[in-house]
Amino acid sequence: MTEADAARPRYPQQGAHRDADAVTTLLPEGLAASAATVLFVHAHPDDESSSTGATMARLAREGAAVHLLTMSRGEMGEVIGPEHAELDVRTRDPQDPGDALGALRETELSAALNALGVTGHRFAERPKGGAFRDSGMSWAADGTAAPDPNAAPDCLMRAELSQAAEAVAAEIRRLRPEVVVTYDADGGYGHPDHRRTHEAVMAALPLLPDGALPRLVWGEEGEADAGDTRRQAVIHGDLPAKERAMAAHATQIRVDPGHTFRYSNDVVQPISPVETYRLLAARADARPAGALSTSDRGEDALSPDAADPEQEPAGPISSAITAVVVGLLLGFLGTMLHASVAYFDGWYLPWGAILAVLGVFTGTVWTAGYTRRRGMTLVPGLAAFAVVGFFTLARSDSRLVIPTLEAPIGVAGIIWTLGTVLATAVGVVVADRTVLRGIGRSGRGRRRRR
Repeated sequence: MTEADAARPRYPQQGAHRDADAVTTLLPEGLAASAATVLFVHAHPDDESSSTGATMARLAREGAAVHLLTMSRGEMGEVIGPEHAELDVRTRDPQDPGDALGALRETELSAALNALGVTGHRFAERPKGGAFRDSGMSWAADGTAAPDPNAAPDCLMRAELSQAAEAVAAEIRRLRPEVVVTYDADGGYGHPDHRRTHEAVMAALPLLPDGALPRLVWGEEGEADAGDTRRQAVIHGDLPAKERAMAAHATQIRVDPGHTFRYSNDVVQPISPVETYRLLAARADARPAGALSTSDRGEDALSPDAADPEQEPAGPISSAITAVVVGLLLGFLGTMLHASVAYFDGWYLPWGAILAVLGVFTGTVWTAGYTRRRGMTLVPGLAAFAVVGFFTLARSDSRLVIPTLEAPIGVAGIIWTLGTVLATAVGVVVADRTVLRGIGRSGRGRRRRR
């Protein structure tokens, strides 16, 4: 921060307003904490503890896999106490980029995450390598946070939004969290890096494949607004763990008796076990939460099915019937088509067999997408192969598939017979790595990623 203006800094208080219909968890309905992965995205070390520490500790205690992505190392922070005064942005050489302070704050963050029970942490990296530097801030005349006019060129605030968004998207793709938590658009108390972090998270969502989209995205609530119609979450978290984590950030925070604390500006603030959030987006299409109204969709936007239409697979009976019918149709149509051969000067193209094989591959992948069941993926290929086998082994004077190398139509028969097996195998692999990739992390019966 730069030198504060005369106005007293103003910080919103968590829990100042609570909606009557507020939910009491950040997790989607029906998802147990022990099966959940939650990613918190914060701007600097200490933000996670002072803003969302009680929630993080509670989730970790309940068995959730809690991860943190920190966008910068807090190199431009003010420092409390004389022991590290030479690191303070207000007194050190203006040419000092703050790497020593950033390294110290890394150590503090590690101790804080220990106190919260959080074991997963990374610092954000630019797509081509390199870190985002803390942007610093100043205080405006009305007591709100404002940008630092002397912010470094490589700071988070001045980085292209696409770079910050890709850093967030990369972590979401790696972890596949059901829930992502960051700041609301105002950044809590307005810090430019907090605002930029919110923007980066929201800009990251369109970069994600459907299977990697979080089911819910929450923003830490800043200034309370009774007129805010977005879904609110009011979390009663772990206060002792939050206080221990805040105390670990000794260069930034003084924890006082009576559940209060101070930053370097000596403004006394309460340490609350209650932390409030607003819903920013849900899985259906990761649009802003206000666009996911029940009147638009005819269902509860926070229910597991509404938030993620891929969660509920087709029923086992309908899946089996569909898979068998698809396979029989592909086997019959492919058999009728496979003997089509185009003849040219000195060579020929068994285009019918090639199209028939491609049909089996397509049907395999389509069936995976429709049924959402791994066990059904093999069925179309098996059914198609059964049809091919029937026509191959029929009466010798009426066989429709004649696999032989003696004539072009026989080569087509070989391609169709063996190609059915190959197309099924390749289709199963492709479906498993694309269409079915997120099945194991669905809201029902998920195992926690460790």
